[in-house]
Amino acid sequence: MDQGQLKQLASWRPRGFIQWLLTVLAVIAFAFISILTYYIWNPRGLPNIMSLLGAIAMVTPKFLLSITVVILILVGLAVWRKALIAWIILIPLVLLLSFLTVEPIIKMSNYAKNENVSSSLISHFFGKIEITSKFIQDIVYGTTPDGVELKLDVWPAQGDSKKSLQPAVVKVHGGGWVEGNKGNTPNWNQWLSELGYTVFDVEYRMPPQAGWKDEVADVKSAIGWVAEHADTYNIDPKKINVMGDSAGGNLAMLAAYSMGDTKLPPSINVSAVPINSVINIYGPADMTEFYKNNPSPDYVQDVMRKYIGGTPSQFPDRYKILSPISYIQENAPPTITLLGASDRIVPEEQAEILDRKLKENNVPYELYLLPRADHVFDAVPNSLSAQFAYEKVKAFLQKNNK
Repeated sequence: MDQGQLKQLASWRPRGFIQWLLTVLAVIAFAFISILTYYIWNPRGLPNIMSLLGAIAMVTPKFLLSITVVILILVGLAVWRKALIAWIILIPLVLLLSFLTVEPIIKMSNYAKNENVSSSLISHFFGKIEITSKFIQDIVYGTTPDGVELKLDVWPAQGDSKKSLQPAVVKVHGGGWVEGNKGNTPNWNQWLSELGYTVFDVEYRMPPQAGWKDEVADVKSAIGWVAEHADTYNIDPKKINVMGDSAGGNLAMLAAYSMGDTKLPPSINVSAVPINSVINIYGPADMTEFYKNNPSPDYVQDVMRKYIGGTPSQFPDRYKILSPISYIQENAPPTITLLGASDRIVPEEQAEILDRKLKENNVPYELYLLPRADHVFDAVPNSLSAQFAYEKVKAFLQKNNK
């Protein structure tokens, strides 16, 4: 190797603390973003920390932007301090992050356009919603035989609601049947109340306190209580809609479709209530298939065993009884399902199974598979996916609550 080649090679090597630091940071950034990209494009593997960060990146619009800004700062420092290896590593990362940010926006914007839904890119990145509505907390809707008080929150319909009876939405929170609480999604509650719906945000018992039938039993009890107190809250008992996200979506469907079925009675003495419509936000419909086939088996199978008491091979009847599709008949209420096509917990198969069963029984239904949307895509209420969900739910409720 001649003198010129040696000088050229030496010019590429980091020299001094700053160049070495920038090079090490670039290598770390390359490894981190490579793994993050894998879990964005292959949504699976919860509760793996990188899978969780992948979910955050898909749900939170500013997350990837923030990482991109950090990488751009490192690029600037690398150019300034002539850290060539760091510079060469970081430039492709900027391009990759730009693609990961822009590609989902294009897909979701095109999907919304095809579905005649308007969306705002400014709101996607910079929108903010403050919870300003007043609501009534911790109203007891029943007491179980062992003395547990069951509670809900009431978000009254806004506007001049005294002139006519208002429709109601009984809201069921998610959390994998083992965690979560009412009030998890106040943005939905406030938005629905602003549209003129009185929202009843329900708390229900969960393991280890609850048995495997208790969760849906509590939801049915809340629905019965709402119907019995329709005059108190000025609501139309013929327009009681149920809504839930994730496990809450499953329980909302289960309560609605199995209403009056003796296999799943309410936990307190209330009458069966015909449900006007069902809003299912990424909730599973077939519990046996969900246990067997999902993108994050470590998480899903663990919570399902805690909820149901064991595996499908141990308790096949329980899994069937707790599957909403087991109760779908021609008189089932109209249903809308919104599910992210990149959901790392609930696979598309669950929506397909549900819609196939609804179609077989001539039940009015709507299905929307949101491109590049993950589980809890509505956690950021102004994201493009959430904007789409709000508009479709609004139209669905208006159509079924005339």
